[in-house]
Amino acid sequence: MEANNTANNGKKNIVNTTVVRGFVATEPKVSNFAETSVIRFALAVRNRTTKKATGEVTSQSSLITVEKWAKNTNLSSFNAIRKGILVEVKGMLKPNEWTGNDGVHRNRIIIGARSVKEIARPALQLDTAASAVA
Repeated sequence: MEANNTANNGKKNIVNTTVVRGFVATEPKVSNFAETSVIRFALAVRNRTTKKATGEVTSQSSLITVEKWAKNTNLSSFNAIRKGILVEVKGMLKPNEWTGNDGVHRNRIIIGARSVKEIARPALQLDTAASAVA
């Protein structure tokens, strides 16, 4: 989230926006309704941290649920989203609440996407010294 300074009685206006890059980790599921449709998928993101004292790098992956709504007349963007592609998701953090089959109330935060854009993967860098030896 980011805070924007605006002329709002001298108060900061808090804006709920997020931009995340990651890989589509599941086959997207589309649900169609009378006038709109929604696509949902899991986005795999990796967080890397480096310990200052040792220089040790650790990595942890997380799955984040993404949902994007569109009018049924504009579903072409859904066709481009498929498992395994690298995407940039722009949207907002959104609470998602439900009651499970066991009667327990559950909640989580998901990303309500405004846009999902495929990103070209960077070319692999070959180790020229290793390939010269081979």
